[in-house]
Amino acid sequence: MNFKTEKLTLQHGNAEIISIQTNDQNSLTKSSMQEFAGMIENLKKDESIKGVILTSENHKFFCNGIDANTVSHLPKDEIADFMSWICILFGILLKFDKPLIAEVTGHAMGGGAVLTIACDYKFMLETGCRIGFTEVMFGLPLPGMFVYKIQESLHPTKVNEVCLEAKQYKAKEAKEVGLIDETALTREGIRDLSIQKFETLFGYPASAIRYTKANINQKSLLNFEEHLKNARENFTDPIISENLMEAMKAFKEKRKPVFK
Repeated sequence: MNFKTEKLTLQHGNAEIISIQTNDQNSLTKSSMQEFAGMIENLKKDESIKGVILTSENHKFFCNGIDANTVSHLPKDEIADFMSWICILFGILLKFDKPLIAEVTGHAMGGGAVLTIACDYKFMLETGCRIGFTEVMFGLPLPGMFVYKIQESLHPTKVNEVCLEAKQYKAKEAKEVGLIDETALTREGIRDLSIQKFETLFGYPASAIRYTKANINQKSLLNFEEHLKNARENFTDPIISENLMEAMKAFKEKRKPVFK
């Protein structure tokens, strides 16, 4: 299984814990993204669950983004469909109408940062973790829906640093720029933050949380289909797809990519 699940029973209701366990780097394939999307849609309908924690038991990686090995072997005519799934998954997470918490206990790069910023609350371990939107390092334009959410979350002076420079942040740095809400020294400390947040939120009417979340994420979902269309068009651009394939191969071979 790509994801491990367990229930967390609290005073005012139950939460579902989803642990990413796709592979040794917790990278994402099309099938694992589709599986995760289906899980979120089912939890949205499950009235016994009032919130979700996204985490990982992997001590090095929370999620290392799109799977390099899979992409490097894709036929060119399948790249756009594959890559568009991280955008689709992002939209599904933003539309999830219950509290969603990311426990970043390992590196969150590229798609891992995307999953993180889609969550309502983001808690990060202070040691052994970095987070960054590394898309441009792999020759990819950052899709508009991601940029919208980044602009909403970060200090304005840091947006270009995050989006154009692909800067990677340790936990306390990530909190300073707005990528992360709070940090802790241990995994237990991270879980305590999640429990405290849920104990507060679960005490409020679910309907109030549902509609308020929709209002909060409305701007990031604005023109979503247009951004998705643009992203697909970008992914079909021959230069972008060739640069992506080169970057993924270089990543596997542990060398610097040679871009066009």
